[in-house]
Amino acid sequence: MASWNRKQDPPTYETAELIISGIIPIFLIVIGTFGNLICIIILSDKQNRQISTNIYLIFLCLMDTISLYQWNLSNVLYTFTDGTKQIWGTSIIMCKLSEFFPFYCLHTSAMFLTCVELDRACLLRSTWYKRKIARSRIALLICVIILLVLFGLNRFLFGLGFEYSIYDSST
Repeated sequence: MASWNRKQDPPTYETAELIISGIIPIFLIVIGTFGNLICIIILSDKQNRQISTNIYLIFLCLMDTISLYQWNLSNVLYTFTDGTKQIWGTSIIMCKLSEFFPFYCLHTSAMFLTCVELDRACLLRSTWYKRKIARSRIALLICVIILLVLFGLNRFLFGLGFEYSIYDSST
């Protein structure tokens, strides 16, 4: 089995790596989580929940928060433990999730952004859309369908990347 040991770089590079891979991601996680939670709390108010655009925005905040942790938390842990600990490499399940989550979270975020834009455009142009489609229940149903469809489309990522081989070196 091959392994890789992290070697120390000169102090200036170590400091730059600490700032870029450790401190900035923590800052992004704190600010991003705080901002997304505030948005979810405001958009979850009874009056705001009745608007279909706000339902899409709530789902966008949730997926962006998951994406924020997925992209940044593993780098922080790896940097602060000098490469001795990893989040995603601890088991097969975590490795599979590390291949799945980046694509799934980004795809769903992009789709929810698209839904927000289409919803706003259709609300401005179509009275039929405003009366029949722009309802919070329909928006919730569309969000669940998006989550399920994109999960189905990205499920092939669970099958990538792992092979166990046994080598007989006795010959």
